Amino acid sequence: MGIPAPGSSGHAPEAPGPGCPTSDTIAPGTPVPAIPTPGRPVRGSAGGRPVMAALDLLGRRWTLRVIWELHVDGAPIGFRDLQRRCDDMSSSVLSTRLTELREAGIAASTSTAAQPAWHLTALGDDLVTAMGPLLDWSRAWAERR
Repeated sequence: MGIPAPGSSGHAPEAPGPGCPTSDTIAPGTPVPAIPTPGRPVRGSAGGRPVMAALDLLGRRWTLRVIWELHVDGAPIGFRDLQRRCDDMSSSVLSTRLTELREAGIAASTSTAAQPAWHLTALGDDLVTAMGPLLDWSRAWAERR
């Protein structure tokens, strides 16, 4: 059975394995935007397929940890407290990740008299919900070891 034409099944075709050239990979020297955004070139997709944009954003160092720590209590958290929860990661990396998550619509800050407090947006909450099966899998994995 042949591979259906792109768009014929309502799903984007699966990407070939690593190192396989495609028309959807970014050519060397092509700038990739700082914040991965669906529809714009990202690592692994010149067309900015949404899943590739999500993988680019979520695959950045500390991003998932920041999302998790924003989710744990559900309450807004200040920068320094968030930094401590993330094992005292560098303030520059945390600032960068929070900026990326804010621009992606996953996190937001609210200002208080003392300091801004960060929290997940509805889109961020949806992301954590979507990661539920991975959390379940990781618990089963831990039990088997």
